[in-house]
Amino acid sequence: MLNEQEKQEMREAAASTAVREEFRVLRKYSAPYRGVNLDRFIRFLTAMSRLKTRRVRLRSFVHYTNVKL
Repeated sequence: MLNEQEKQEMREAAASTAVREEFRVLRKYSAPYRGVNLDRFIRFLTAMSRLKTRRVRLRSFVHYTNVKL
């Protein structure tokens, strides 16, 4: 559930004409991709991955002891 501050932020964003225009543009350019068959897409990716001409070189795992994000 959203708290009152989050709800207010969403209302302000919805009232913004710039945000609404950005969503219109996104919706316009994503329209050709709606209804894409997921199975066909996966078959395409599989076929494209087979076009590699050289084998991937296996690398040994590097164990990181001190990782900072």
